[in-house]
Amino acid sequence: MITGLHHVGLSVLNLDAAIDFYTKQHAYNLSHRFDVEDNANNRAMLQLDNASARGAFLQGSLGCLELFEYACKPEMDQEDKAVYSAGIRHICLQSEISDRLYDGLVAAGATSHARPSGLGTGNSYVYIRDPEGNLLELEGTPWAPEEARRPWFAHVALVTPDISRLTDFYALLTGIDIHRQGSFGPSPKFDHVAGLSDICFTGAWSRLANAELEFWCYAHPSTLPGNRRSLATPGWNHICFESDDIDADYARLVAHGIELHGPPHMFGNARLFFGRDPDGNVFEVLQPSLDKQLTVAAMLQEANGHSVDAARTAYRNRLAATATEA
Repeated sequence: MITGLHHVGLSVLNLDAAIDFYTKQHAYNLSHRFDVEDNANNRAMLQLDNASARGAFLQGSLGCLELFEYACKPEMDQEDKAVYSAGIRHICLQSEISDRLYDGLVAAGATSHARPSGLGTGNSYVYIRDPEGNLLELEGTPWAPEEARRPWFAHVALVTPDISRLTDFYALLTGIDIHRQGSFGPSPKFDHVAGLSDICFTGAWSRLANAELEFWCYAHPSTLPGNRRSLATPGWNHICFESDDIDADYARLVAHGIELHGPPHMFGNARLFFGRDPDGNVFEVLQPSLDKQLTVAAMLQEANGHSVDAARTAYRNRLAATATEA
């Protein structure tokens, strides 16, 4: 069974610079570095002709980040990193409502077309790009607990030309259905946040134990089918889900005809396998074996993660009670 969203993977051009950026403002802490050998098993697992890479695992609050600097770096069209382009599009970090996180990351080399602003939800929103142009969302929340000492991972967003197909797939993978969906735009507020004009899109959300999956399909500008990306191509490159029984999850996905790179095997302190969703995005399923500090359960019990999870649960319960009364 899938127990949560463990980490998101990012292929970078400069590993040391990426570590430096993502550990600013205490968004992530460096857990460990590692090397990926160019051998037959790793080439098959990653579907690469040359699997050689340097990597780093960054521990965050309620979700982790895995960085790879591959020896072979395929070029990527910057259009493929547009807000509306199909693929794994951004991660979201939440904090209290203030510009502190935004200002700190901009000082560290991020760029943005606007400062944080509201959409009428009570939250603040802004898109920024890291020094290599990868998209992040920073979201300020009115329910942020005072005891939270660092930002926390809130969701990873996928943009797709077929939102029903993709949400159905991830419901099958995770065992969790969509809990909210809707259509948005056109509105100057959305245009301001996205840095585009007259945007219209549909969205959907799936809530896992520690974080959410967010899905977008843009009608204007239109989200077109994306190219099948190599894991080595710079940018957000995979989403990893934690399992408490990886063999059962592998057998379940095989039975449903899901495209997988191969069976589970050991890599570092975990057993894992990779596969592709219907859009060609890479997902990973991982079962930790030795390093129990990096499990979803541990993230939820860690002091910052626990306080955030308690505060957002109370906030969601208040919203649900209000909706029921209405």
